[in-house]
Amino acid sequence: MNRSVLCLFIASVIGYAALAQTNETYVHSPLEDYNADVYHPISLDVTLKSSHLWRGLEVSSSALAAMQTAYTDRSGQFTMGVWAGAAFNGKFKEFDYFLSYTYKGFNVAVWDIYNFSPGASYNIDDAFNYKARETGHFIDVQVNYTLQGNYPFQIGWATVVYGRDRGTDNRRNLYSTYVWTEMPIWRDGFVDLDGGIAGAFALKKQSGVKDIFYGKRAGIVNVNLTASKNVVLGNYVLPVSLTTMWNPVNNYTNVMLAVKIF
Repeated sequence: MNRSVLCLFIASVIGYAALAQTNETYVHSPLEDYNADVYHPISLDVTLKSSHLWRGLEVSSSALAAMQTAYTDRSGQFTMGVWAGAAFNGKFKEFDYFLSYTYKGFNVAVWDIYNFSPGASYNIDDAFNYKARETGHFIDVQVNYTLQGNYPFQIGWATVVYGRDRGTDNRRNLYSTYVWTEMPIWRDGFVDLDGGIAGAFALKKQSGVKDIFYGKRAGIVNVNLTASKNVVLGNYVLPVSLTTMWNPVNNYTNVMLAVKIF
């Protein structure tokens, strides 16, 4: 399945949903059968995407399925799990581990990110190799705070602390850092709009080299707008989002369509 086929499928879904909404005054959602007061330790999410955009980068230009399964403790504060992505044409493959702790708007997370897509210029043949000069993994530590209340404004900081962020000479970590803010722009119950902006820089630059993990130099690497809507399809509600991204440092723009299946 290529990107055009996926987009056609999603468009058909949205069209069918719009017709269903005009002919029915009430649609039962499976979510209504979910009791939020009951502890559910294991979660599973699957999302279809036209591409994969991450921190101002187009990690995959191919249509893909993104999957996440996680365990959350009874307090809802500790989460551990795996995230995986696979393009339908086989050109993108990623498998990540993560640990997360959340408390009153604060979140701390550690991610072990391993993109082993065919044709990568780094080591993709040894998933368990964590030697600094050889590994295809990188370890990302994130801290963010989301303002509590009716306006969930978020600020965050993430630094690559280990792995394939070592500059052209592969001598030491650059500690490439990504700092962002995200905020709701419009809420009306029909289509929601969110926006964000982020910059990136290296805590330890390589002498004479401007390149960092996120681009060819430090600066603004991600300006984005995301429109989202819950689309009704028969007895199901599908969250659909469209993200438009601009990257001034790398001088390009992109768009990503995503549908969360469950």
